[in-house]
Amino acid sequence: MMAQKKKPLLPHNPNKIVVIQTAFLGDIVLATSFLRSLRALFPLAEIQLVTTPIGVQILTPNSWDIQLVSFDKRGKEKGPRGLFRKIRALRMSKPDLVFCLHRSLRSTILATSLKAKLTVGFKEAAASFLFSRHVARKKFLFEAEKNNALLAELFSEVELQRVSFEKTPELSISEAQATESEKMLEELGGAKFVAMAASSVWATKRWPAEKFGELALLIVRRYGTRSVIIGGNDAEDKKIAARVLASFSSLATEDEKAAAPLDLTGKTSLGALKAVIARATLLISNDSAPLHIGSAQQVPVVAIFGPTTKSLGFFPHTAPEDSIVVEQQGLSCRPCGKHGHDRCPLTHFRCMLDISAPDVLRATDAWLGKDRA
Repeated sequence: MMAQKKKPLLPHNPNKIVVIQTAFLGDIVLATSFLRSLRALFPLAEIQLVTTPIGVQILTPNSWDIQLVSFDKRGKEKGPRGLFRKIRALRMSKPDLVFCLHRSLRSTILATSLKAKLTVGFKEAAASFLFSRHVARKKFLFEAEKNNALLAELFSEVELQRVSFEKTPELSISEAQATESEKMLEELGGAKFVAMAASSVWATKRWPAEKFGELALLIVRRYGTRSVIIGGNDAEDKKIAARVLASFSSLATEDEKAAAPLDLTGKTSLGALKAVIARATLLISNDSAPLHIGSAQQVPVVAIFGPTTKSLGFFPHTAPEDSIVVEQQGLSCRPCGKHGHDRCPLTHFRCMLDISAPDVLRATDAWLGKDRA
């Protein structure tokens, strides 16, 4: 029996497209491969991405000629009034096609209230029955594959030959962002360095700051390479950075203290942070947004995973030789949730405490060893 041809779901070539992704920063970075593919499929369409204020920052500039629309859902546009104001503003563009990458009820309401001819989202989204078409996420591993499945649902295999569906994220850096990063790194005198992202939104995703400090010292002793601490401007990130520095100082000799990590926590714009990471020889990060930024800049990544695992779809997506995930194998309690928790549900926190600084140091040798110096 001949297979039935796939029914066309796009009766016309859409002129105006809206994409919605207002989740965490890492999710927004991982949406870039979707945006790249979308532009390849619709080279002449007007495309808007509705994202968070920090999403606008990280994606400026972009190489796909996509308009970035800020939705400050936790600030001045929070609550029902803010949502309905955003709906009214977006309706004015009269989109033909809407993609909803986020799975919250607010995003579903936003997407389906724009009166587009076709609205596509995930089956697992809240109130997904409101979408014209929804796609199950479960059968895909990496987050970018899940996003790209929304496109694959709408086109025949012949039509999709125009798109490679490259899964690696992509971020661009402006000249101003590059210049800002150069000034921030002047103290290093052009020497190679390791970027360290010691924070995370979720407490159990944080490898202890004291271990990062010990690791920074071991890297100095073994390779003669300094570290640069990166993080946001919030109090928690600054507190973690201070603990990293205190740990380094408590273990270092007086001579070694001159090679203490350079702390850029809260001192760079998000755009300049991209550029700092891009200049690093290696990024060492918890399972958080910086590891995806590193992947987007094609920087080798050593990722430290505790409560989460690669099976959840979020991991450094680079060439196999350019990333290593350090994790504690054999713990039946992993993963303990999609994002981690504020504290270990079983109180022992072995997934992070059992990973030592020498464990992570061994993972850095491929890039910091003498043969690569």
